[in-house]
Amino acid sequence: EQVIRKVAQNYHGILLVTENGIGTADDTRRVEFIRRALAGVQRCIESGIDLRGYLHWSLLDNFEWQAGFAKTFGLIAVDRSTQKRYPKESLAVLGEYAG
Repeated sequence: EQVIRKVAQNYHGILLVTENGIGTADDTRRVEFIRRALAGVQRCIESGIDLRGYLHWSLLDNFEWQAGFAKTFGLIAVDRSTQKRYPKESLAVLGEYAG
């Protein structure tokens, strides 16, 4: 929310939040992060900021150049040995906001 408001002070066009997420193995922290982030997005919209979208980073746990596979940003876990995908609770929580 603070970053959106700071950007909106100097830029008066349409805004889109991209690559917003948290790198943690604890999905309960990711769930809380999503809820707080989207509450902030909603407050910004309600205050008149022309914010048209929000993209979570990332759908899948992926490779990060500086940390390899150590950081997990995804809404879906990936078993690297089998490539099987496992949806996390955070995926369902974010999905509750789609409509």
